[in-house]
This record gives sequence, structure tokens and C-alpha cells, in this order.
Amino acid sequence: MDEEEAEEFRKRTAAGRYNLRPVEISWQQRYEILDDHGYQLRPRLRPGWEPSWIGTERNPMFCEDSLNFCREKVIDATRKTDGERVMIMKLRRKSTEGRIFRHLADNEGRMGVENHIIPLLDSFEDDREPTLEFFVMPLLAACDDPPFERVDEVIELFKQMLEGLVYMHDSGVAHRDCSIGNVMMDAPDVFPKGFHPCAENRDSGGTFPVKTVARHKTGKPVHYYFIDFGISRLYRPDEEHEVVGDDGPDREIPEMSNIRIYDPFPADIFIMGNAFKKFFLSEYDNFDFLIPLVKAMTARDPSDRPSASDALNQFKSLVFSQGYFKLRQRLIRQGEKKNALARFFANVGILISAAFYPIKYVARLPIRAVSTIRTMVSRRPNRLRL
Repeated sequence: MDEEEAEEFRKRTAAGRYNLRPVEISWQQRYEILDDHGYQLRPRLRPGWEPSWIGTERNPMFCEDSLNFCREKVIDATRKTDGERVMIMKLRRKSTEGRIFRHLADNEGRMGVENHIIPLLDSFEDDREPTLEFFVMPLLAACDDPPFERVDEVIELFKQMLEGLVYMHDSGVAHRDCSIGNVMMDAPDVFPKGFHPCAENRDSGGTFPVKTVARHKTGKPVHYYFIDFGISRLYRPDEEHEVVGDDGPDREIPEMSNIRIYDPFPADIFIMGNAFKKFFLSEYDNFDFLIPLVKAMTARDPSDRPSASDALNQFKSLVFSQGYFKLRQRLIRQGEKKNALARFFANVGILISAAFYPIKYVARLPIRAVSTIRTMVSRRPNRLRL
């Protein structure tokens, strides 16, 4: 950076271009509360913060503490016991959202169930905030970033979304906004150097572009989780499933009404089917085999829609009927102009790449690391998890 650029950034800094925003100040004022409970905010949000680039020739764009994206309800932090990055959500005490989150996160007695609810790592109250309680969750990535590349990657997302919907409905909860925007992804191998909570296009340090690996190349499972129960409803086993209102972003639910009672459980089915139709069926040529299911899920009459468990069973049956290679094809956009030969070589390329990625990964390991792995295998073979 030359002197002219440095002077420009000094002027911007002096003019308040990088000052804390009101929502950031509100979290900074809670720094001690979070710190006392074992969670530390980023340097920018700590009391007395001053920009790290002042007095240097550094470009603020390459300084982590220039990132100012922050939500009113949720903030990222570092767990002091192990350095793990987490997200902390503040809610009103005894709120409906908090009660539903706890209800779904409590998996006691339901072990083995694929609940696909974002894990609740910790929760606490503090006398300094008598009206609030805090919920601690893992730091997760948006479910669709990086973009999907193969059919089986999308299939895995849809399967886990359906499994999560089955779990919520069996638990008496209608989500009411169970679309792509409320599904997060836990896939550390997709982000070898992590990502920054304020900017997923940067690495965990916030200064360099994020490095990503395609889901199918990692050789590791990707886990998807539902978030945001702000408009969800919890029903007792003996309670009628009734709701009134047009909450939620999907305005196409036929029965949605501000004056007439409707059942939010079939509405959830519509929301999920409609999301798959918009994000995948209408975008790609690879999912024709799921059209019968999506049509059923988005039927105009709620009584014609399958239950969540029936939809999951039908989904599994349709996927099972497809061939190995079809499920591992690259995604083909609607109207994409490629001849059959070009598509063939593109699909072969993605299959070969997936097959050889583990070999390339191992080849890049330092010899000492490989030696260590061999030692672990020889000494404790019964405890090694592949």
C-alpha cells in the first residue's frame, strides 16, 4: 500500500468509517457477562477497542477487526476452555422460542434419533441481565455455501431435512419456516482452514479468502441442522393443531390465513416441498425422479399431502430406485447447452476426482504425520475411527 492509499484509510478511520455500530455496542456492553460465563468476544467487541491498523501501513480490509457484520440476536464468541468458536443467542427469559429450542434439543430418551436440530451446548442466565437468557450453539455454515456440485450432495441435504421434520413433528413442533434459509451445515472438512463468522468468504483469521473442498471430495459426512424457532409452535399430544396467521417468508402456502384456522403441520410439508422445487427442481435437470414426491408435498389440499414420515419413506424409495452413477452425476442446470459427449466427460471427471481425492490428501501429509498414524494403528487399532 502506497502513502496515498495509507492516507486515505487514515482519513476514513478518523471520520468514523470503521466505528462500532449500535448493534455491536450492545454486545460490547455484555462483554463481561459473556466472559464471566466462559465466552470471549472478538477483539473488535472488547471494551476499549481501537483499530489494529492505526499507526501502521496496513489496509483495514486485511485486518480481522475491521469486519463489522453483527446480528442483534446472535453473536459469535470463543469458548475459553478449548478455543472453540461458538454462537451465542440472547432471548427473553421463558420465551416460546427458548422453550421450543430446549424441548427439541433435549434428546434424552430419544437416542439414535436423527433430530437435525442445532445442538444446544450451554445456556445461562445472569443477574446483570434480568430479562434475558443466553443459548450457546456451535458455529455452523450456511447449508448452500459452497454451492452443491453433485446429485448425491443435494439428496443428502433433502434426506436430513426430512429426517429433521419427522423429528420435530413427532415432538409436537411445527417449525413454520423449514426452508433452506433455516438449515445450517456442520462440515469442518469442507473448510480446511475454517471460515470467519462475519464473512464466510474469508478464512477463520478473517484476512485471507476461504478455502473450500467439495462435499463429495472430503470423504466425511456432512451434517445439516435446523435453526430459528421464532415462529414455531409446540403442541401437547392432546392438543388440536391449530394456528392463525401468515408468519413466515413462504407466501404460497394455499391455506395460510390471518382469519381462518389451519394446521401448521401440513403447511410445513408444503414449505419444504416448495423449497426443493424452487431451489433444485426448477434449477437443475437431475431431479426428475423426485417430481412425484414434490408434487404430493405441495398439493393444494393439505389433506392430500403426505405426513413427514411418509414423505421420508417415499423419498428413500425413489432414491433407492436410482442407479449409482446417476446419483453421483454433477448438477446440470436447466437449459445448459452441452452435448452428450461433453456431459459424459464432465461426469467421468467428477467421479474420478472424488475417487482419487483421499489418495491425494494422504500424499500431501508430512512423512512424520503418516508415521504417527501408523503408530496409532499398530498400538491402538480398536480405538481408531476411520
